[in-house]
Amino acid sequence: QWARNSGFVRATSRQFLFANWRTGEFGYDIPLAPETYEMRLFFISQDRVGDEKLGGFDVLLNGEPLLTSFDANTSALGADVADEKVFRDITPGQDGFIRLRFWNRAGAPALNALEIVPGIPGKLRPIRIITQPTSFVDHKGQRWRADDYYVNGLSSTERRKVSGTEDPELFSAERYGHFQYAIPVDVRGRYTVVLHFAEFYFGPQLQGDGGVGSRVFHVFCNGQTLLKNFDIYKEAGSLRLVTKTFSGIEPSAQGKINLTFEPVVNNATISGIEILDESS
Repeated sequence: QWARNSGFVRATSRQFLFANWRTGEFGYDIPLAPETYEMRLFFISQDRVGDEKLGGFDVLLNGEPLLTSFDANTSALGADVADEKVFRDITPGQDGFIRLRFWNRAGAPALNALEIVPGIPGKLRPIRIITQPTSFVDHKGQRWRADDYYVNGLSSTERRKVSGTEDPELFSAERYGHFQYAIPVDVRGRYTVVLHFAEFYFGPQLQGDGGVGSRVFHVFCNGQTLLKNFDIYKEAGSLRLVTKTFSGIEPSAQGKINLTFEPVVNNATISGIEILDESS
């Protein structure tokens, strides 16, 4: 184990996860009850930006291939970008252990963190994100995690309650600008993407004044156009929640739901994101 001290890590709000590496050839033997689990492995490239080179290593789970020739730099699209691999339906072997092995291939293995939590058989646990620095539990008891997995954009500091929802404080902030989210999921699933928007700036009684046409943007996901020339104010006016739902989204080869928010007029914006596994 050794400390990583090469600067800020992009695409994560949890810098502490990437403060250290375990490197070399190594393994973990984790005793668990005979249940179904969800596992997340956290990586960042050992290369420095501008000095990337070809690498890759293998990860085995209970003797079976889990990742082959895995390269964190290639998977994350940058040597300073966090990467996270997600696996559902993880079960211990007959001996009651989850046994992970990290082996050399083109480069030395390196792992930053590992998480195993109770899972849902056949399905990834729901992912819910709000654009705020702290998590939130809604009126249904569902936990929304703090803003994460983004690159670029700015986060609002002012909070405004919105109508059209039973949780007005849940969607009271925004990430705005020109930005992306790369949300890790199990590569085997198909997912419903739910996007929550509100107009906080434009409108007769708000700071930006204006109205229809003041904010227009596109939203793309894994090669698909989800929203084109989207205008929140045109649909709902100011300070009212607008929710858009998209089904059948396939993850990328790296196991990501990649969302790009591209401005057309002024800034794009988002207040909440849900990723729901469609597996029955």
